Amino acid sequence: MESIKLVARNGEAVREALERGEVLHLDTAHEEITDEFLLFAIESGLLQQWADGFPDPRNWSEIGCDVILAAEVAARFASIYSQRKTGYVLRSARVLGALGYSPEVLEEGAGLSGRGTGEDQLYSEDVLRKLLGKAEKQVAVTKEDQAAAVPGGAAVKVRARASRRAVKEPGLDEADAAARSHAVAGQLLDWYNRTVGAALLEYAQTGDGRRIHILDATKIMVELERGTYECSGVVKDEDGQLKRGYKLATVRTLLDTAGLITQATVGPIQTHDAKLCEPLVKSGTVFRAGDLLLEDRGLLDGAVITYLKRDRSVDVIVPLRHGMLSYEEAVKLAQMANQWQPHPTRKEQQIAFVRGVEHVWDECEVPLNACVIRFFNEKKQALDYLVLVTTDGSLSAKWIVKHYQQRPEIEQDYEQLKSGGWQLQKLSSTRYSQVVFYLLTVLLSYSLYQLFANTAAGAHFAGKTRQAMAFEQLKSRRTNVIVYAGGYFEIFETLSFVHLVLHLSPGVQARLKHWLEDHLPQLAKRE
Repeated sequence: MESIKLVARNGEAVREALERGEVLHLDTAHEEITDEFLLFAIESGLLQQWADGFPDPRNWSEIGCDVILAAEVAARFASIYSQRKTGYVLRSARVLGALGYSPEVLEEGAGLSGRGTGEDQLYSEDVLRKLLGKAEKQVAVTKEDQAAAVPGGAAVKVRARASRRAVKEPGLDEADAAARSHAVAGQLLDWYNRTVGAALLEYAQTGDGRRIHILDATKIMVELERGTYECSGVVKDEDGQLKRGYKLATVRTLLDTAGLITQATVGPIQTHDAKLCEPLVKSGTVFRAGDLLLEDRGLLDGAVITYLKRDRSVDVIVPLRHGMLSYEEAVKLAQMANQWQPHPTRKEQQIAFVRGVEHVWDECEVPLNACVIRFFNEKKQALDYLVLVTTDGSLSAKWIVKHYQQRPEIEQDYEQLKSGGWQLQKLSSTRYSQVVFYLLTVLLSYSLYQLFANTAAGAHFAGKTRQAMAFEQLKSRRTNVIVYAGGYFEIFETLSFVHLVLHLSPGVQARLKHWLEDHLPQLAKRE
């Protein structure tokens, strides 16, 4: 079994060693989708910013946060969700070289850290597990953390099975462990919201004008009877079925041709959307005066709308629920005025502008204008209405609709994150801090993809799913050869390497042939 050591890239030294027949190792290498995105993150300085801000409790380590985060991003791009396999993914010599490292194949037990790893991977999953474990030992636990550790939601029968770490640590206080895990997860979320989101927007150079954000939440389901998922909850869905899991809320900040997930929070699945999102709305660092926030009706909260407008000068567009007094008032005023205009994008619908509907909504204390949308409801076989309200007094009915039509993009985001190859739903750990870390690395990787696709260098990725990119790569993949010799490595395009070998002396070619005869069986066995 082989492992990895770090050496430098030096093409001239490798060529000289080849001419002497001194080859340590040969291997094939494919260009991966990951490479372009990771190189972009490294060369732009984004990866280092994320690593510098990461809540690392270690005083010193051979494996820095830049390597950990690069490996996690590489794993997400490769659709790998298992933490045990993450260390296998970061093998690109181009990427490791950009990080300041490069791989050299050695015997079992070498590895990246001083102690080494007994597996053929860059570093063991123990690196992240121990990092989070150390953080949990040092973290200050609050009453909120202790409350979150208590299972919540609907009652359900769980299997009598101890968690993995309870088996490894006999006598473990699982409630205390879950509370500490929740506290560390809070640090990770704070890191994402303050460091990752800010760095993404800074690089995107969105300027000083209005930014548009989309706030929404989605459910992350896990096995119902597995009660060892720390800080998870249980809820009964619309069909009366019990579901266990978490709820993820995100803020998506729109760019010209893409959107970045700049803020995130996680809670048990039974948490109401408005309650879960409230911390993001009230303390989110991504909002600035003049911005526009698009919300779903599940997040409807008059007090929060008032706070955003009065305290943060952030405007909102949100649909009203049927049965609300402000909904009925808006529809009645639109019917009375009878000044319907064509819908900007849907020929079968009409819109009308209504001013001042907040007086019948006690919780909302700021002016609200409405856009009433009239359409024929096929199910009801009658006219029906949708009402969008906004705190931005300068928007016309047309622009209220046009802005809000960008909100469904977040649904496409979630669809891509869950089933488009990003594996958002695949949770391989029941430890809450690792669950949250995994979810955040999925969001980070997806946002990195969106950001790079929004640049001139990555424009060829725009509008493509991760799966579509992988398929195109399979059709056009070129193979390279990595040569390790003289204490260095170099990457050669395959035909160029063959050409180089053909020009070596017969004696050197004979030594290479003997080397290949010895090593080809090992390579075949590994494959």
